Amino acid sequence: MAEPDTTEIGSSGVANSLKIISAFAACGLFALFVYLLVIAEAILIPLAIAVFMVLLLDAVRGFICRIKFRGKQVVSETVGLIIAIIFILIAFGFLASMIKSNVEGVSAAVPQYVENINTKLDSFVALTGISEIPSFQELTSDLDIGATLRTAFATLASATGNTMTVVFYIIFILLEQVTFRGKIRAVFSSDADKTRALGMIDKISQDIQLYIGLKTLVSALTGLLSYAVMAVIGVDFAAFWAVLIFILNFIPYIGSLAGVMFPAALTLIQFPSIVPFFATTVILAAIQLIIGNVVEPRLMGRSLNLSPLVILLSLAVFGQIWGIVGMVLSMPFMVIALIVCAGFEGTRPIAILLSARGKIGPAHD
Repeated sequence: MAEPDTTEIGSSGVANSLKIISAFAACGLFALFVYLLVIAEAILIPLAIAVFMVLLLDAVRGFICRIKFRGKQVVSETVGLIIAIIFILIAFGFLASMIKSNVEGVSAAVPQYVENINTKLDSFVALTGISEIPSFQELTSDLDIGATLRTAFATLASATGNTMTVVFYIIFILLEQVTFRGKIRAVFSSDADKTRALGMIDKISQDIQLYIGLKTLVSALTGLLSYAVMAVIGVDFAAFWAVLIFILNFIPYIGSLAGVMFPAALTLIQFPSIVPFFATTVILAAIQLIIGNVVEPRLMGRSLNLSPLVILLSLAVFGQIWGIVGMVLSMPFMVIALIVCAGFEGTRPIAILLSARGKIGPAHD
């Protein structure tokens, strides 16, 4: 009777032990990553927004630089980046101006909204036969308006400070991009390794830029169509709601629902009739459904290619850690994680688990 090969058994045991150690190390690194997200929130949120904005700038620059006339590139990479920066600055300037004007408009419209709410409460009393129901003023009498305003101004001041931090991060990330490829070449000694590493980075960068660019385009289309509908119906602050819908469209499921609910709820307060409420709800929901289920998958190839469970978990985790900003940024960075993990043979199993159907592109290494 042949004795078992102790060398083979020993090698198998060592391999299994290494796999277990690697699994525990991965869990430990993940726990450390989440811990850092929590304790370094003030630093990482502006940095994450800056990275997202740089990727968006690269996507816009890539689109501009692909424009050709008689087979020749019209705009150079540097000029394309300058045009993209100017475009983004104009967009942010418009956004800041619109938010300011809408805050002033809300302040002026509050008395009319309060009157409409009281009228609807009186109608509800007459319809149900309830003897007494508190007015809107009575319902809000316990609110500390001063504390609310102080909190709002503190939030605004914090957002302003973060904006400047984001701008500085963007500037330094763009400066780092200039020397990044040179650093990669210096890391590797052989020309084959340099070519393979740079090709891998370029492919991953192109995939990420394509996703962010197309998602921004789809979100902008959703916002523009929603603005047209709300402007025709006569919903107050239609431009503000359109921008909010654009931002919320980066949040799957929850964002689409909120993008319909918020402006629809305003119509209940703004109009005496309930018809605008139903019209706004039905048409905005139809826009979300058509773009989310027809247009976006055609442009992006079955949308996110992320598992629905992964989407919900990432929304819950990032939302708990970073609030609404985390929910907005969770999907772009989960897609980035999927693309990066798919780009390396060692991390492909993670990408397969994150994907919707277990089908991902070939690794780049």
